[in-house]
Amino acid sequence: MKFSCDKEILLKSIEIVSKAIAPNNPVDILKGMKIDVTDKIKFTGSDGNISIESVFEADIEEGGTLIVDSRIFYDIIRNIPDGKVKLHTSENNDIKIICENTMFNILYLSSEGYPNIEKVENGENIRIYSKNLKDTVKNTLFAVSDDESRPILMGVCFEINKSNMKAVAIDRTRLALKNQIIPETNFSDFKFVVPGKVLSDILKILRDDSTIVDIFINDSSVMFKFETFTIVSRLLQGEFLDYRKLVPPQSNIQAKINVKAFREMIERASIIINYDDPKIPIVLKLKNSEITVECISKFGNFCEKIDVDKYGDDLKIGVNSKLILNALKCIDDEYASFEFTNMRGPFVIKPLEGDSYLYMVLPMELKN
Repeated sequence: MKFSCDKEILLKSIEIVSKAIAPNNPVDILKGMKIDVTDKIKFTGSDGNISIESVFEADIEEGGTLIVDSRIFYDIIRNIPDGKVKLHTSENNDIKIICENTMFNILYLSSEGYPNIEKVENGENIRIYSKNLKDTVKNTLFAVSDDESRPILMGVCFEINKSNMKAVAIDRTRLALKNQIIPETNFSDFKFVVPGKVLSDILKILRDDSTIVDIFINDSSVMFKFETFTIVSRLLQGEFLDYRKLVPPQSNIQAKINVKAFREMIERASIIINYDDPKIPIVLKLKNSEITVECISKFGNFCEKIDVDKYGDDLKIGVNSKLILNALKCIDDEYASFEFTNMRGPFVIKPLEGDSYLYMVLPMELKN
């Protein structure tokens, strides 16, 4: 094996491919990064559930394939001088990495036994802008469950209906839903569930731009393809919860609230409880044309109010500050609609117009 490439290209590929590599993987060969050199360079990382591949051009003199320790390889490339990097193997089962006057020799392993990455070649295809996929994932991922007894809820459920893509995440205390317009498809009620961990890795890779992301899905796997990268993951199997049955069909109390002002008020309330116990509820009081946020901890108490447009009865309800902040941080609208049934029922946050998002939070019981 012998090739040379610009450091920046190498570093970007290593950084992204390494996200699929678990250093503590019980399968030794999966602790490393596979390098394939043919007419192009291909880096591959896998933990058995998610695989990431990067293919790029380089000045190639001799082909080959091997496995290197991804952590050592990354640290070396990150710290060598900028510019052209030369890599070639020797007869001593090591690979030389040379840049200007800097040279490293590191051992490598045979790639024999490295699993083949089963790409989704004949699956259904969806196209979406990178910025839109990133926004959709970011605005739902926080609500993915960590309950291993219900693994299907440890992912985000995507529903495709013609030109609409709906993403839904649910745990025991909240629901997050995001609607996104995509190029027209032939699908009606097409669903698949992607593991939250995979989406977390993808979120770190996606650009906030108009790069096209191709998503291929079959019965068991999903593949994301964009730029020089290919990401393959298993899908979660099982029946996802019917979130429509969880959302209250109607509300008794509605309030039009300034999102930024309300979020900042809750952030200030969180200061007083985070030094005590973040699980202490904050109290929301809707009365007349005001909403008041209150909380009490052993370090002190907090109270602040802002004006709102309220319809319906007065209300006092306890909430977990983190749960509601997670939702509020996803909303770019100046105002949103907050809908309540009673002090014990879930409340919903929606846009004033349309259905671009929906967040639902279960309240906390207040002690007298």
